[in-house]
Amino acid sequence: VSSRNIFELPRMIPLLRDLGVKRFFIQVIGLRGASAERHNSDERSRQLQVDPRLWLDVVPEVARQGGEAGITVIYPKVYLSDIEPFECAGQVAENFFIFPNGRVYQCPLCEDYGVHSFEIKDNQLIRLAGLTEERFFSLQIPEGCVMNKLLQPQTISYHPDGKPVHRISCCLLKQRVDPL
Repeated sequence: VSSRNIFELPRMIPLLRDLGVKRFFIQVIGLRGASAERHNSDERSRQLQVDPRLWLDVVPEVARQGGEAGITVIYPKVYLSDIEPFECAGQVAENFFIFPNGRVYQCPLCEDYGVHSFEIKDNQLIRLAGLTEERFFSLQIPEGCVMNKLLQPQTISYHPDGKPVHRISCCLLKQRVDPL
């Protein structure tokens, strides 16, 4: 889903129901980081990233409709409300992203930086000491995800008083809507 087709997303539920699909994963382009841009004169179509307000209006509603239609829907939980707790997969799940060079990351946002928590040496998973991604996971900040704030701060909008408009959830944790 991108800004160019998000208005078509509600049409997916009747199609999926007609096809007998039981599980639907909604992937949205560029929720974190700088998304790719189209190069043409139409400024509106250049930006593929979905505006947070539009994302919040459309994606959860389509997921709810999917559940009502008997479809399990999974989607990224990106923007947290003020009352929702922030959780980091680095603390509540065991995810590992293994690269051919032996680096092992727990957070996919970190993969371009040498802050990996583990390495594979002699066929062993070795925890690294020092300043690694793992050391950041327990930090609590108003923006939510510390790694998003450190590595992709351009994705966070602020009110005039300096508070973030939305807290950003962990990209590895998803929201699930089960059939009703």
